[in-house]
Amino acid sequence: MNVQNQIKRALSKPEAIEYVRRLLEQEEEFFTRTELAEVVCEEFGFQDPRGQNQLGGCLKGLRELEAKGWFQLPRPQIQKGAPAPRRLSEPVAEPEAVPGEVGEIGALELILVKQESQMRIWNELMIREHPQGAGPLVGRQVRYLIGSAHGWLGGFGFAAPALQLADRDRWIGWDSEQRRAHLHGVVCLSRFLIRPSVECRNLASRLLSMSLQQVVEDFQRRYHYRPWLVESFLDTSGFPAPAIGQPIGFW
Repeated sequence: MNVQNQIKRALSKPEAIEYVRRLLEQEEEFFTRTELAEVVCEEFGFQDPRGQNQLGGCLKGLRELEAKGWFQLPRPQIQKGAPAPRRLSEPVAEPEAVPGEVGEIGALELILVKQESQMRIWNELMIREHPQGAGPLVGRQVRYLIGSAHGWLGGFGFAAPALQLADRDRWIGWDSEQRRAHLHGVVCLSRFLIRPSVECRNLASRLLSMSLQQVVEDFQRRYHYRPWLVESFLDTSGFPAPAIGQPIGFW
């Protein structure tokens, strides 16, 4: 049986169709067809021998199922090149009167980005104030805005991990087959922004702790499993780091 038939057969199973339907219901504001295919490939193990997602075959299988009436895919992107991120028409207002101690910040919370209005704020913050911009993020992903009584303080973005990472894989102790089977349990902290205007002691550590607790539950609700490891990376030319690729948290 060739690869395309294997993908088509896997996607035609009732549990796979139901999984795709749930994703579309939860993510209709943000998913492009390619983003959807990335998540589906990771969920069902549609990778080639190099560990790359088989996006072409997955997209073809999804389109065939759509033609049969099983679900409605996002409208195809008609513009050439990467779509421009949705933004605000002006910068996000600066927070006001932020205390110098994290315990004094009022109504500090992580707000899961669900609505387009929230996505626009998140994009605007990242594009203007994060060194890596807004992305795009890949694979399974969740984003948060850092809210407070003083205004927006920044944001987080979690996404798919590196497909292969020698230091991480050696630290975990898995071989290539085990990595392919369990990589979905790892997520990458791709964006962490505290706005440059915010100076507050212990804020970063408090937010990291909050995010590592919340991302587990939000992945469970959105993707129906609980991740057990978070990895992240720093540009050591601009920021000090203990080790490149060192995991920052696990369950």
